[in-house]
Amino acid sequence: MNALAATAGVIAMAFAILVTYLVSVSGVPFAPLALGQAIIEAMPGWISVPLIEALRYWAQRLLVLGVIGLYLVDGAATGIAAADRRVRTSAVAGLAALPWLATVVLGVLLAGEKIDLASALLGSAIGAAAFFGGLTFLLSAERVSTAAAATRRRALLTGAAAAAALAVLAIVLGGTVRAARAQVSTVVTAARRLRSREPVAAGAAAFEAIDHLEKRITANEDHYTVDTTLIKPRVDASTWQLAFGGEVERPFSISYNELLDMEALERPHTLECISNEIGGDLISTAVWTGVPLADLFARAGPKASAYDVVLTSVDGYTDSIRIAKALDPDTMVAYLMNGFPLPEAHGYPARALIPGIYGMKNVKWLSKIDVVTFDFQGYWMERGWSDIATYNTHVRIDAPPVSTRAVDGKIVIAGIAFAGQRGISRVEVSTDGGASWTAAELEPAPGRHTWVRWRYVWTPAAAARHRLVARATDGTGAVQTSVRRPPFPNGSTGYDSQEISVTA
Repeated sequence: MNALAATAGVIAMAFAILVTYLVSVSGVPFAPLALGQAIIEAMPGWISVPLIEALRYWAQRLLVLGVIGLYLVDGAATGIAAADRRVRTSAVAGLAALPWLATVVLGVLLAGEKIDLASALLGSAIGAAAFFGGLTFLLSAERVSTAAAATRRRALLTGAAAAAALAVLAIVLGGTVRAARAQVSTVVTAARRLRSREPVAAGAAAFEAIDHLEKRITANEDHYTVDTTLIKPRVDASTWQLAFGGEVERPFSISYNELLDMEALERPHTLECISNEIGGDLISTAVWTGVPLADLFARAGPKASAYDVVLTSVDGYTDSIRIAKALDPDTMVAYLMNGFPLPEAHGYPARALIPGIYGMKNVKWLSKIDVVTFDFQGYWMERGWSDIATYNTHVRIDAPPVSTRAVDGKIVIAGIAFAGQRGISRVEVSTDGGASWTAAELEPAPGRHTWVRWRYVWTPAAAARHRLVARATDGTGAVQTSVRRPPFPNGSTGYDSQEISVTA
């Protein structure tokens, strides 16, 4: 009987999770994510940093799966308790409500601004109602009903009704999620008012023909994302404002439409996550459109005491840059990505785009910019990561595959190289594990702040195993270091290498 009851509880909980997931498509946060977000916020750096280094972007995915597993365990325990007449009905109801209450209470207490109370309450209430109702239905089946009294079924149904009432209340108090977007045509029209445009250099045909080589410009859906939030903010651009304050002469706020009315810049720009390993794929390039941050600061008038600029996201995430970096002509508040409004995952309606520094400082879902007189420590700085976060020079080998066959006696070795604002002046390739080096051909970079693709046409002497190694020299003449270091705390370094087998 316990096995049947546990199965009933797991099925009911799985049904509830499915319902909350389907509801989340309309904008209501997926309830388990709120609990997962609370776990992230409570996790100290000495735990989160090794996890991120070991699991990278899988860390969040495995966390979500773990939270869902906790929900299912609670479902099984509730099913067993509900089928046992010795367990008090109030205890069964409390066990059934536990994960949903924990989602709201812990989510709001620990995650703070990253979780909206009304939305969290709505998602959890819908899930609880589905679980209570599903469990009641399954316990009414012939095989399980012998252990479940009618009063218990009535109590579970009452719980379902109460949860449904809470869902209605959440809708009344907080509405559903803020989901309105400005029309694409309006944004695109505004984007045509460009003060200057950095041309996107055309790709060379020889590079475009190389299998496995990274695209020059990354499609929006393929661009990497790494966030501290499991619940992506959904912002209503019609009410969104970007506030400027702190050590400025003229504090002000600007609306989305006002931002679009300003003269804009368009440029290709590469972003890379500081947790990217050598040879990793947490790096992408897109064409961004936005307003120079310096133009907005001209309106605000930073005081002479200004030291750091604090960037705050809608969800409460913070980071900072030096005032000189904020006034860099190429630092912008971006609102278009490859000609389209920013996808929600990339910071809609506006995000910071800062040349020369790792992605964690390019704050998404930007809502506030404050000038301060001290060295502000943001989310990742508090956990030990780099404050300045300047990009390290590195190369990645994309081609050929591990096992490859020479075509007309030749094999094309290719990949990308990146050094942030410093640019790439030279890439060298070794086919003998670093004993000798040969310069590769560089394709014109898409822009001044992007990666560059490279290739080397190699004629292997014989079919055998070879170790390929690549290194780069940046625009200042500095050769990248060969010392292999992990991403924490200043970004990874070292040469990328690949063992290949050349077949006849």
